[in-house]
Amino acid sequence: MMHKLSDDERRRLITDFIDDTFGGLDANAEFVDMMRSAMPDRPDDPEPDQVDAWVELAELTQDSDFRAAVRRMAEYQAAERAQGDVTGLHHDLTETVRDRVGRAFDAGIAPASAEATPVIDALTARYAHTFGRADDADLRHWLLARLEIAGDPRAERYWYLLAVINGWPVPPSLAPVFTWFTEALRARTRQ
Repeated sequence: MMHKLSDDERRRLITDFIDDTFGGLDANAEFVDMMRSAMPDRPDDPEPDQVDAWVELAELTQDSDFRAAVRRMAEYQAAERAQGDVTGLHHDLTETVRDRVGRAFDAGIAPASAEATPVIDALTARYAHTFGRADDADLRHWLLARLEIAGDPRAERYWYLLAVINGWPVPPSLAPVFTWFTEALRARTRQ
């Protein structure tokens, strides 16, 4: 049974998952380091929710479809790095998206509405600045592809389960924010 595994076996399961999905690729080194350092460390006397989270995490990391999705993310990162992206992790950018989209979301602004345009314009300008690119149609197509590849809800679930197992504060879900951002951007790149 998954919950009877030793700490070493649990770590090996996650290490195998990371090796399988990121192995042999020059993905974002800071991200891979973060993945490798965030191991499930179940307490000796776990709570039932920690046991359940461990079982779900083990199943998730064994899921071939999820592995393929994470591998696509890693391949995307490697391709970006090959083109010169050395920008590392983007916590500030994520916070900006969370803040700006969060306010639009809370105000009930629909992603495809005219009211969403200034929000998207401000965010694409920020991405253009961060990545040293022109704020143009190419950037918007690039950003949309990036959001779609990174937008697998199971990736967020992975971090949520790790937080539960390790007794870390559970981060608020960014899925509604990034779904809104993706939909708003998609509505504008079609036009």
